[in-house]
Amino acid sequence: MSSLLMRRAAWIFLACLGVAVALATLRAQADIRRESEGADRVARFVEGLSALQSIAPDGVEQQLETLRELSRSGSLRHLDFQLEDEAGRVLIPAVPSAAGVMSRRTRLVLHRSDGSHFVATLVANPASEKEEAVLDIAGMAGLFLIYGLAMLAGLYWAVRYAFGPLRGIVGAIAAFRKQDFSARLPRLPVRELDHIAGALNQLAEALSDAQARQKHLSLQMQTLQEDERARLAIEVHEHFGQGLTALRANIAYLLRQTAETPRLEATVREMETQAAAIHREVRALLRRLQPDGGNASGQERLSLQILLHELVKSWQDADVQGVAYRLEVTPEDLRLPREISLIVYRMTQEALANIARHSDATRVDISVRLDPDEPATLCWRVSDDGVGIAAPESAMSHGNGLAGIRERVWARGGSLHLGPASTNAARPGLCLSVRLHRGETP
Repeated sequence: MSSLLMRRAAWIFLACLGVAVALATLRAQADIRRESEGADRVARFVEGLSALQSIAPDGVEQQLETLRELSRSGSLRHLDFQLEDEAGRVLIPAVPSAAGVMSRRTRLVLHRSDGSHFVATLVANPASEKEEAVLDIAGMAGLFLIYGLAMLAGLYWAVRYAFGPLRGIVGAIAAFRKQDFSARLPRLPVRELDHIAGALNQLAEALSDAQARQKHLSLQMQTLQEDERARLAIEVHEHFGQGLTALRANIAYLLRQTAETPRLEATVREMETQAAAIHREVRALLRRLQPDGGNASGQERLSLQILLHELVKSWQDADVQGVAYRLEVTPEDLRLPREISLIVYRMTQEALANIARHSDATRVDISVRLDPDEPATLCWRVSDDGVGIAAPESAMSHGNGLAGIRERVWARGGSLHLGPASTNAARPGLCLSVRLHRGETP
């Protein structure tokens, strides 16, 4: 960068030097022209004075008028004069400014052949020299001013040119902070900044690879979790389901046997009630572990309407606070790949559990639809009218379900937005909205 600034400064210096030489040349030519003109007028003045000695009497007045015009014009450089007749009358007065500053007088007596004479007083006049000095100083000051302004403008342009790519670097860093590692910087004209851009590009590639591996691992973890849930569901079904079925069959046999013994029949009926409650709890647990029933039909695409309806119904049946649940799936026959369907199911499951534990809500709305502008994008939304969350980002790190939702969305390359569901300051509620690609893993 220093070499760039030095080159720009050298170019500006050479340009200003060229302009200074050109202006000095023009000024020298003008000075030479003025000196030549002044010397010519002085020669005419001397010739006019000499003519007064030999000119005919009838031509004296005309010659005096010529000298007056020469005096009034002020074109005599460094010199002025005053002309008097033999009686001491001033025929041509000296210029007042010249008379005020004159430092030396030279008196010339011009004798005519008729016996009369004129007295010419030559006065040194430095006004033209002062004017030239002032003009030289002003020209030099102006030249230095122009040089300074040109240097400042050139350095400003050079610095802006040099640091202009920093906007791209700052934009790339801002994109990296948002976990967007697709930004790449082009070759930059400044060597130091080009090295920084190259390092940032390498860092972006490394972070992009690491993020891709992390997403792949996260998806594998989610798959392993679903597989483990499926294994647990099978074990629960095999160990508890069959046992509970046999137990209820035995209880039914005991009911028939104790029909004539009221006290024993009441005890057996209580056992039947408890067994039925345990059976319902086990079936609910199996649905939570494996909502698609193990996909026994071999279908690769699941109906979201059926999956989410069963989930919402389980919360409605278990709810004792009178919370109103509303589910909307658009279109109603929406079927998605099993992996995506289970992700939507798990997000809804975690959101509803979070609402039940923390929100104190009376209404919950669940919406799943395809984006009309981007049919390949799935829009998922859960909102409530509860107390809301004061610091959503802080809540993400406390393991209350939001972190799990964010992890699933991030692994699939989607976007998650959290915010209040309403403008009610006392009960703003919480709205979770997700945009997710409905196809295969990106």
